Amino acid sequence: MKKMENILILIFVGIAVILSVVWLIPYKAQEVNVLSESKLVLYEGPKSLKTATEADLKATSEQLRPFDLMKSGNTFLDVNGQSCFVYETNVNHTRQWVSTYMPPISRTPIAYFDFEGRARLKITVPDITLSEVAISPLKYDIQPEVDVENHTVTFDITEPDTYTLTFNASPDRAFHIFANPLESEMPNLEDPNVIYIGPGEWQVDTIDLKDNQTLYLAGGAVLHGTVQANFAKNVKVMGRGIIDGSFYEGWKGKVAYIPLKFDNSDGVSISDIIVLNSNAWVCQAFQSKNGTIDGLKIISPRPNGDGITLQSCEDFKVSNVFVRTWDDSLVIKNYGTNSRNISFESCQLWTDLAQSMEIGYETNKGNLTGSEISQISFRDITVLNNFHKPVISIHNGDDAVVHDIVFSNITIENAQMGSGDGDEMPYLIDFHIGQSSNWSTTKARGIIKDVLVENVAVLNGKFNDSRIQGFDATHKVENVTIRNLTILGQAIKDGDTGRFMIDDTTTTNIKFE
Repeated sequence: MKKMENILILIFVGIAVILSVVWLIPYKAQEVNVLSESKLVLYEGPKSLKTATEADLKATSEQLRPFDLMKSGNTFLDVNGQSCFVYETNVNHTRQWVSTYMPPISRTPIAYFDFEGRARLKITVPDITLSEVAISPLKYDIQPEVDVENHTVTFDITEPDTYTLTFNASPDRAFHIFANPLESEMPNLEDPNVIYIGPGEWQVDTIDLKDNQTLYLAGGAVLHGTVQANFAKNVKVMGRGIIDGSFYEGWKGKVAYIPLKFDNSDGVSISDIIVLNSNAWVCQAFQSKNGTIDGLKIISPRPNGDGITLQSCEDFKVSNVFVRTWDDSLVIKNYGTNSRNISFESCQLWTDLAQSMEIGYETNKGNLTGSEISQISFRDITVLNNFHKPVISIHNGDDAVVHDIVFSNITIENAQMGSGDGDEMPYLIDFHIGQSSNWSTTKARGIIKDVLVENVAVLNGKFNDSRIQGFDATHKVENVTIRNLTILGQAIKDGDTGRFMIDDTTTTNIKFE
C-alpha cells in the first residue's frame, strides 16, 4: 500500500499544473466470486456526490435546478447480491429546438460494473408502479421476473453489453446499465507517460495529452473537465471512470467545452470510459487518422450535444459504443481535408433529437478542390429510439463527392421520427443533395453515389416515408441499392411499398432487392 501511495504522489506532482483535487475517496475495486462460474467487479461512486431528491429530478431548465451529476435516491441495483452504485445524470426529452439553449432537462439513472460468466441483476424502483418492463437490446429476448408488490425487476445476463430498462412503455427514467467485460489491459502506473486519475471526484481545466501519453481514468472516478490532443501521436484515454461536464455552463452558441477533442493527431485510442453532461458536442476528432474508439459510453442532454463527430478524418474504427444524444449521434463531416475509411460497428444508439447516423451537411467546409467523403460504413447498429429526424441519412450540402457508403444490419427498435419539430424531416432514410443557409459553404453542388443499404429492420413505432433526391440533372444521387428492408414486419421490395419519395429527374439507378 505504501508503494502505491508513493507512486500516486509522484504522478500527481507531475500533473499539478493542470489538476486540482475536489475530493478524493480512496477505494479498491471489489472482486466478488458469487457464483462458481462468475467474476464481478464493482466500483463505489464518490461519496462527495449528493443524493438526488425529488426536486433534483424535476424536468426543467438547468438554470432552475442543480445540473450536477448525483447519486440516485430512488433507483437501486444489486448484482449477484452486491449493491452497485447508481448515478443520476441528465437527459433531454424535448423533441424540438429551443432557441434560448435552455430546454427542460430531466434525469435518468445509470450504473456500471465489470463481469465475466453470469450476473444476476435486481433493480428496485420504489416510486414506479410496474405494469410493463422492456429490456433492450431486444435481440437478447430477456424476460425479467417482475415483482409488482416490491417494485423489483430481476434477470440474468451472460454477455457484456449495455442494457436499458424502460418502464411502462415510457422513455422517462429509463435505466442504462453498462455491463462491461473484465478489464484486461491496464497501463503501468510507474510509466511517466501515464496520467492516473484515481477514484473520487476531481476538477480540471484541460488535460492536454502529448505524444505517447495515456490518461487512465479509474473506475469510481468522476473527472470534471476536458481532455484534448493537438498534433500528437499515439495518445490514449482509457479506464472505467466518468468525464462529467455538468460544472460548465451550457454552450448557448458561445464556448464549447468538448470532453474529448483530438485534432491533427495520429493514433488516437479511446476506450471504455463514460462521458456525461457535456456542455455541447462530446467526442470530436478533426483531421486525425488511425484512430480507435471502443466501448465509449455517451449521454448528452444539452443543445448541440452530438455524440461522436469525425471531421475530415481517415482510418478510424468505432465499435461497441453506446451513444444517447440531444443531437446527431454518429456524424461524418468534412471541415478540412477528405474523410475516408471510417467504420462504425456494433453500436447502440438512442437519439432524442436529430439523426442517428448522419453524413453531412457540411461536406466541404474547407472549400477544397475535389472534396470527397468515401468508404464510410455503419454495421451492426441497434437504434433503441429515434424520436426526431432520419435514422439513416446522407446530406450533401456542399460540392463534395460522397461515395462508397454502407449501412448494413441496422435494427431500429422504436422508430418515432417526426416527433416535435422533426416533422420537417420525418424520414426513415434520407439521401439528399441540397443547399442550406445554415450549413452550406460552397456555391456548387456535389453528388452522392454507390450506396448500399442492407438488412435494415424497423421493429416498432411508425412506418414513415423515406426520401432520395438529388439537386438537379447533373448533381444526382446515383447507384443506391436497398436490400432486405423490413418495416414493421413488411418486406419492402419497391419504392412504393416502402413509401420512398424518389425524384426521378435527380436520381439514377435506385434498386430494391
